[in-house]
Amino acid sequence: MSLNSEQLAFFKREGYLVVPNALDPTGLQPAIDEITEAIDAHAEAAVADGKLSHIYADEPFETRLWKIHQEYEDLYWSVIYGQLQGHGIFALVSNEELLDVAESVVGPEIIGSAVYRLRPKLPGHWHGEVPWHQDSGYFEPVCDDELILTVWVPFVDATVERGCLEVMPGVHKGGVVRHTQLDPGEEGRRSYLEILETDLPGDRVVATPVDRGGVVLLTNRTPHRSTPNRSDVIRWSIDIRYQSADLPTNFPPLAMDRNGSATSNGADGANGSLPEAALTCYPPESDFLVRSRSRPEAVVRTWQEFNAIRLAHQPADSTVRWE
Repeated sequence: MSLNSEQLAFFKREGYLVVPNALDPTGLQPAIDEITEAIDAHAEAAVADGKLSHIYADEPFETRLWKIHQEYEDLYWSVIYGQLQGHGIFALVSNEELLDVAESVVGPEIIGSAVYRLRPKLPGHWHGEVPWHQDSGYFEPVCDDELILTVWVPFVDATVERGCLEVMPGVHKGGVVRHTQLDPGEEGRRSYLEILETDLPGDRVVATPVDRGGVVLLTNRTPHRSTPNRSDVIRWSIDIRYQSADLPTNFPPLAMDRNGSATSNGADGANGSLPEAALTCYPPESDFLVRSRSRPEAVVRTWQEFNAIRLAHQPADSTVRWE
């Protein structure tokens, strides 16, 4: 679906938008299937190693990982964030209904960022709570004034009890505020950036509950956080990012070096070469062209291409901007 003028005006003014019924919920199933396959594989290996009593195959998607986690914690860390890159994740990232929504905001030439994050928020689990931050806190400063759209997609109804997103509306126009690097969490797992209370750019907080099939849109400068899951089911969600192909990208056919020189002029899909210092919004992970009318031959159309791009990407360090 495309956004109407009223929705676009709200998004521009408030920095977020809840879009009910943005996609047919059946469009979520390929990703759920890939997640389930990954859980199957990891659970079977854990059983074979004597670390898990059984694979909990009879548990539904909404509770299975939580049941496993109570017996064997390592499996959770094997499926979160951006570790899956197969048929189901690509089908969702390239879902035409989501791309229609994204096109309403970023235009018809769309880069899909591999900075997707799969988030199974387990009931009461410490890691599911994400502090106040702007996505730009993680991106390169060169992109601070650009729009990188986050499409937050729940796989289950995201209620307040289950820990839906909270946003701080209307302050995104003020730019990127100071973030503080938190100490790594339990077992040295990935730490978060946080906007401390003294640095928060506003005081109005809005919860954004949304049912399965709906999405929440955010700008990269909209402060948001994820609250505790106080229910008895997993609040599964994924956040996907899109940007205009005019912005810095490390997708080889469109990549620019830091002097503004193109790295490839041919219609060679993902086969171009990257300069040593490609100008991009998030160097650690790879981008890809997901919709284009001007360069349809360069659009990534299969999960195999998506997978190959991610595997071939040489991660570069992000700028150290927060001490």
